[in-house]
Amino acid sequence: MRWGVAYAVLLVLLLVRVRDPEAVPLDPAQAAPDEPVWLVTVHHLLFYALLAGAPLEAALVGGAERGRPTGVVLFALGVLGYRLAGHALGEALSPFIEPRTGVALVTRGPYRCLRHPMYVAQAAIAVGAPLTLGCRSILVLVPLALLALAVRTKLEDDALARTFPEYSRYAARTKRIVPFLY
Repeated sequence: MRWGVAYAVLLVLLLVRVRDPEAVPLDPAQAAPDEPVWLVTVHHLLFYALLAGAPLEAALVGGAERGRPTGVVLFALGVLGYRLAGHALGEALSPFIEPRTGVALVTRGPYRCLRHPMYVAQAAIAVGAPLTLGCRSILVLVPLALLALAVRTKLEDDALARTFPEYSRYAARTKRIVPFLY
């Protein structure tokens, strides 16, 4: 029961966005004409399948006790990283690979150390969320979700380099997804 509560709380913290009532609402992000919308769709479907499939699996077949503490830590760190990255992106936040028109390159917050901290956070969530509930079968989707993130990372690096002249200097001093390594 306590794992289910932890899962529910983390899911709410992940999915519920609180907006400043004084803030001017942004226009919705638009896909660029050559945007690989299929990849964006697959990426989101895989993550929603993991987040919805874990409680479904837990309800139908139960869950293993082993790995739950590790899962909740990964899930919590992922949610925290996701929120911090989203906050740092601010107006630049978009579900698409191509950067929003008219925004600056974001190099603050977790983007000081990593070029794709939001994807690192999503990877932690993808592994941690099912483990929190002791689920194992739904983990078959994790490699596909990580593959989608890897492809997005490459395409996004290319898009950022095309959009921002300063991106090559930024990329030279920051790692892609693993601090100090890669």
